Amino acid sequence: MAKTYTFSKKNKNRHKKIYNYIRRKPVFEYCSTGDFKLIVGSLTYSNSSSETYIFPTTVSYSNIPVITAVSYDSLSNSSADVNVFVTSITTTEVTLETSAPFSGEVHFQIISQD
Repeated sequence: MAKTYTFSKKNKNRHKKIYNYIRRKPVFEYCSTGDFKLIVGSLTYSNSSSETYIFPTTVSYSNIPVITAVSYDSLSNSSADVNVFVTSITTTEVTLETSAPFSGEVHFQIISQD
């Protein structure tokens, strides 16, 4: 199931007509036609292979979101050569596991399907 979110670029300074002598610089905002929620974060692993991330209470999902995760060698110890996969996902939390225990970070993106 795929859903496309299109964003339109609007100039916030052109919402009302003001004829000044000096024109204001444009300040752009991006507006979506649908409900769009995105969480970007990281989990720190300390010689472990499983961590759980609980979603913030300010973000509520009605459907199970899509998650993308990748390992990152934050300690420069060449131990981030592992696969990251999702073992459990609900509308309130996600459990990410790795193929082997390592020390470093896992960066993730959580995108809604609402």
